[in-house]
Amino acid sequence: MTYKEAVNYLNETAGFAKKNKLEHIKYLMECLGNPQREIRFAHVAGTNGKGSVCAFLEAFLLEKGWTTGVFSSPHLVSVNERIRLNGQDVSDELFAKACSRVKDAVEEDLKKGGTHPSFFEFLFLMALIIFQEIKPDCCIIETGMGGRYDATNLLDPEISVITSISMDHMEFLGNTLKEIAFHKAGSIKPGKQVLSCGQEEEVMQVIRDEAGKKQALLEVVSEDNLNFNEKPGKYIDFLNSNAYDRKRVAGDFQKENISLAIRAAQLLSGSLSDEMIVNGLRHLVLPGRMEEVLPRVFVDVAHNMQGIEAFCRTAERQFAGMKKRILFAASHKNEEDYMRARLRNLSKTEWFCQIGIEGRRIDQQEFMSAFEQLIKDRDEDTVCFIVGSFYLAGITKKCMIRRK
Repeated sequence: MTYKEAVNYLNETAGFAKKNKLEHIKYLMECLGNPQREIRFAHVAGTNGKGSVCAFLEAFLLEKGWTTGVFSSPHLVSVNERIRLNGQDVSDELFAKACSRVKDAVEEDLKKGGTHPSFFEFLFLMALIIFQEIKPDCCIIETGMGGRYDATNLLDPEISVITSISMDHMEFLGNTLKEIAFHKAGSIKPGKQVLSCGQEEEVMQVIRDEAGKKQALLEVVSEDNLNFNEKPGKYIDFLNSNAYDRKRVAGDFQKENISLAIRAAQLLSGSLSDEMIVNGLRHLVLPGRMEEVLPRVFVDVAHNMQGIEAFCRTAERQFAGMKKRILFAASHKNEEDYMRARLRNLSKTEWFCQIGIEGRRIDQQEFMSAFEQLIKDRDEDTVCFIVGSFYLAGITKKCMIRRK
């Protein structure tokens, strides 16, 4: 199987498959020889910040001298982004090889009346195959959606991390914070360490109850309740003002995410020096997280109410007094009106444009026309934002590659 054949298979076959029951994914793992055994895992669940925590934790462990694997989603440009080894996207060769092996196992199961894994589940199985072959010191796994019934919850991680929980994917997880927290807290494992950022009280109660029921060791890590020595605010300051490559912008919400990653790295590896933290952050660019793709043009994947609120706070603080232009597209239709209104109310907004998303697709011609208007004739006192969806961030990144 070539890499192109693997990608086509995933898009054309797995892309149309529905989510499976955990028992079936567990069976496929057994068919593949249980590749998850003898691998150390860290598991990251939550609504916003999962990808950032994975990236920060990966950077810190690499500075510690560990080898790492990461499984995260979604991707912005290339599907290889979902599986990383030591900070690099997995090679086309390894990707195709793992896809072929999982495909063989799935086709044998289909002959017996089984069902095809979803796109996410198939890639998760591929990641396990790759991690088994490479055997990193630690593999960092991001949940897909929810946690309790997510394929990644079949793992036995050394530590579980729960990022900020808010209203998201209500059609699958429930219409209240308590219901959504029930799914996220399901990632907690009996007797294991669990870290959570500060949460709404009703969310925190669900997490405490789940941890108590499973006799897990719960530790709350937040900007207001730091029960370890390192205060992460100074690392945010470093990200926002470092002169090693160029100025970068870190959202205020990253304080929480850096806090969680620092503490997780400490618990996994025993210690983490200031030098390791700073070196880990020095060249780390989080794709699609306040990422500067052109001078004063930033793309951000904030795509729900909590994410947009955090984005707006950062935009107001970092770019106070500057004129703002916004290109917006909403993949969460039930929150679209709120997000649009919040973005329109940013101070000194001089231009706002919304383009459509059908399913997961954005019309390329419509995007290019809006993008050219966004960046046209902007002066030194103007900052541009592209925000509202992972799909919008993805098409922007692809556009940047073509421009280069």
